[in-house]
Amino acid sequence: MTSSDLVSRSARFALVMLFLAALVLTSRVNYLLFHTLTEIVTVVAGCGIFMVAWHARRQIDNHCILLIGISHLFVAIITLFHALSYRGMGVFPGAGTNLSTQLWIGSRLLQGASLALAPLFVRKRLNPSVTVTAYMAATSLFLLSILCGDIFPLCFSDEVGLTPFKKGAEFLAGIFILAALTGLLTKRRHFDARVFRMLSLSLVFLATSGFVFALNTGISSLTGMTGHLLTLGGFILIYRAMVETGLERPYDLLFRDLKESEERYRSLYNRTPVMLHSIDREGKIVNVSDFWLETLGYRRDEVLGRLSADFMTDESRSYVIGTVVPEFLRTGRTRDIPLHLLTSSGKVIDVLLSSEAERDEEGEIVRSLSVMTDVTEQRRAARQIERLNESLASRAMDLEVANGDLEAFNYSVSHDLRSHLTVIRGFSDVLLEICTDKLDDECRSYVRHIGEETGRMNGLIGTLLDFSRVARVELERVPVNLSTLAEEIALELRMKDQERMAEFIIIDDADVTADPGLMRVVMENLLGNAWKYTGRREQAVIEFGKEEMEGQTVFFVRDNGAGFSSQQADKLFLPFQRLHGRSEFPGHGIGLATVHRIISRHGGTIWAQGEEGAGAVFYFTL
Repeated sequence: MTSSDLVSRSARFALVMLFLAALVLTSRVNYLLFHTLTEIVTVVAGCGIFMVAWHARRQIDNHCILLIGISHLFVAIITLFHALSYRGMGVFPGAGTNLSTQLWIGSRLLQGASLALAPLFVRKRLNPSVTVTAYMAATSLFLLSILCGDIFPLCFSDEVGLTPFKKGAEFLAGIFILAALTGLLTKRRHFDARVFRMLSLSLVFLATSGFVFALNTGISSLTGMTGHLLTLGGFILIYRAMVETGLERPYDLLFRDLKESEERYRSLYNRTPVMLHSIDREGKIVNVSDFWLETLGYRRDEVLGRLSADFMTDESRSYVIGTVVPEFLRTGRTRDIPLHLLTSSGKVIDVLLSSEAERDEEGEIVRSLSVMTDVTEQRRAARQIERLNESLASRAMDLEVANGDLEAFNYSVSHDLRSHLTVIRGFSDVLLEICTDKLDDECRSYVRHIGEETGRMNGLIGTLLDFSRVARVELERVPVNLSTLAEEIALELRMKDQERMAEFIIIDDADVTADPGLMRVVMENLLGNAWKYTGRREQAVIEFGKEEMEGQTVFFVRDNGAGFSSQQADKLFLPFQRLHGRSEFPGHGIGLATVHRIISRHGGTIWAQGEEGAGAVFYFTL
């Protein structure tokens, strides 16, 4: 604080003390004059509070200030009526002391309630016109209740003096103001420190005056004088907080939110992790963000005033001057323009430029706000992905050719093997048919065994071909009803062996989206296995169903057949792995491996549980 500020404050303090001393002396000589002077100053201060708040209503977001300003206009109006109706003024002939006391209580309650509500509107919007209308209506009703009838409670009588209602109302007004002080303390960060101190001190004065008036014993007693002085001090402090401070340092009160918004914008502009800059009509940089400087490696004084094109490669500079700038001047915006920038070390980075024009009142462009996004890593990754895609496409083509060759090879081998097996099988049949008389029983058994093995070998070759096709067939995903498939396969199994006693339990509406041909292979293998391994049961039970496990639909095929050891479960889905001998249950050991491959191609999983002699259950998801 400078010496001139100290002298100025000392002078103001001396004037205030002199004014208070004059009022005290006046009260000892002529209390009516003292009362009139204090109330007139209070009314003027209340009107001043309203005028500042009202004219600043469009500039301030803190509507706590607006509510205080509007309410004090109507407090001042009631206070004026109170001063004019005071004993000895002669403005209301025939009116006694009760009228002025009622008016005083009305102003005190209105002020206390308004101050208690004000902190609620620090961040809430207030409709000024509606608020003024509401206060006008409330004030009018209050004045009519006093001036045109005996509706308002009695506050003074010649017999008892100040009534208990009047004292209780004073006490209540003090409670309201203390509540306002509590609310103000919780919202102090929304006020300038000096304004907050003045408002807080004013509330302390007003609350204290309420308690002093509650203890008052007479109209012109010492406590009455003290209460009026405290009330006057409260009004003046609010006036100073809203008028003098607002005029001396407007940003501290009226434009505090605007100033904070500007500071937040400046901080956001400088600290946001995006490259921001502004250029004027000549293309010169007038502002840059900290991240812009950090990315390109320059100091602020090396950048401001220079052309933005100075920091681009020759190719990008030509593109900007010849295409981007004319388009920007025509439309006032650019979007995602790819450019190459040069850092201070000479490194080239890829950016995308977007700009928006700022115009003057005539609509002319005065500067731009531009944002540049560093996409160097994304471009590098995109180029790498492009190279990988090309490599993958090449490998996929090679793989497709290899698969074609492999498939051709498989069919060739299959055809050659099967043709030889057919010859062997034919000769064995001829031996049994033509030379059966020349062969003993043992030889006939050998020949018959040769025929059976060639048939089994022929079936195995077909199975292997089917297994190899599963990995190459293109999936066709359509709605498939597994229940219908299960019913059809169960009917086919019964038709093959009509003498077997077997019960099929099949759930309804097991709908999935999958390849219908491959899902038939899955159901044929799972239900066929269950049919095969329940062959030695007098009453076979085979069930197809579904259940929910951890939020996922799981389908299952359960049987009461031979089962398997849980220690061997990991071998079930490997090709040619059999848990039972061929003499017990025929097969090639390919079925479950095929099922596993199909389920995996559908993005699902399959697992099994079982116990020897107690059946098995196969679960799968899609």
